Parts: sequence; structure tokens; C-alpha cells
Amino acid sequence: MKGSQNMARKLPEFTIAGTLYTVDARIYEFRETAEPWNRISMDDFWEESPTHILFDRQAKNIYTGAMHISDRPAHVEIVVVPPLIELDPVGLARRYNLADDALIPQEKRAKILADQLIGLQQNTRQTKKGKEIR
Repeated sequence: MKGSQNMARKLPEFTIAGTLYTVDARIYEFRETAEPWNRISMDDFWEESPTHILFDRQAKNIYTGAMHISDRPAHVEIVVVPPLIELDPVGLARRYNLADDALIPQEKRAKILADQLIGLQQNTRQTKKGKEIR
């Protein structure tokens, strides 16, 4: 399955505090699906454990202000993000140059790969002895 790393795939999505994000563990970022220029780096997220973040619902991004609960605005909340290996196992495998199914539990492989991998049909025309078949 190592050869499938060059295949296009449908990236998984995850909702953070009501905002839908496209998950791309290969390049280590969340991109807001509606506004892809709004990105959240995964640099501080855990790959194999949930990550707790302070999320600013107005900015739709990680909150970087005062950390103490009494100093935080009402539009900031604590959100638990599942492990990256659960959100995008194929992207994480590609990040580390592993086979696409290397980080997917055996019982989930068929479903996840079918959902994410898109076979590319580069040429749908067939030929027979040099003549095109329509």
C-alpha cells in the first residue's frame, strides 16, 4: 500500500467548538473548511493522546490570551481534540513516509481507506489495436 501515497484522498473533517475544520496530519494543520486561510498548527497536539486546547470561538482559532479562568473572555472554551492518529491516520502515516494503512487498526482499515482514498482515473478511454473505443 506504500505506492498509494501519491494518490489523492478526501481529507477527514473535525468540528472544533462548532466550526468545521479539514484535518491534514501530513502537513500538520487544521484548516477551517469554510475559510481555508484560517489554519491551526498541530505542532502542540498529541499524536496518540487527546489534546486539551483553549479555543476562541470568535477568532475560530487557538486562544493566546490570559490563561487563568477568571481572566478569560466568555467566548473562550476548553476543547478536547482526539489524538491525531484517530483524526487522520493516513495523513500521519504519509508524514512519516509509512504505508497508508500502517497506523490504522486492522479492523478499521477497509472503511477508513475506502473513505479517504480516491482512485485517480487519468484516462478513461480504451484503445484496441490503435483505435479508440467509445
